[in-house]
This record gives sequence, structure tokens and C-alpha cells, in this order.
Amino acid sequence: MRITVRLPDELGEDVKRRTDNVSRYVKDALTEKIQREERRQARQDLLDMAGEGTVDPHVHDRNQKMRREGDRLAPSNASGRTSAAE
Repeated sequence: MRITVRLPDELGEDVKRRTDNVSRYVKDALTEKIQREERRQARQDLLDMAGEGTVDPHVHDRNQKMRREGDRLAPSNASGRTSAAE
């Protein structure tokens, strides 16, 4: 899918300095953001249920799985720069 996004000049220039593949960089950033939001919502769901005195084991398992997956996320390379080949 093609999406047009408008960025402040300074932010666009910063992204271009960091990567040779802007599309990949933005895709990775959006993926990470969505995963953080999903983890945050899962934690909130657990807290809400704990306040009600019950915790659905499936929600707890989902939260633990998402936390483990989040812990395994690492930068694409040591320099933090993404190459066009990635």
C-alpha cells in the first residue's frame, strides 16, 4: 500500500540521515509503535480485570507472549542505520 505522509523538514532530513531505505525505516517504526500500544492495552486489560477480582488466563498468557516478543526486538544493526538491502 502506498501512503503519503507529510513530515516537518527537520524530521524528514533526520530520517534520511539514518537510513538508505526510508520506507523500511518508517514501516519498522510504525510496527514497533503498534506493538507497544497493543502491549499497553493488554496490560491495562489485566489491571482492569484484577480490579474486578478476576484475571482471564488467556489475557495473561497473551500479555506474557507479547512481552517476550517485545524483549526480542533489536535494532536492525549496531549503527542504527538501515541499508536498502534490508
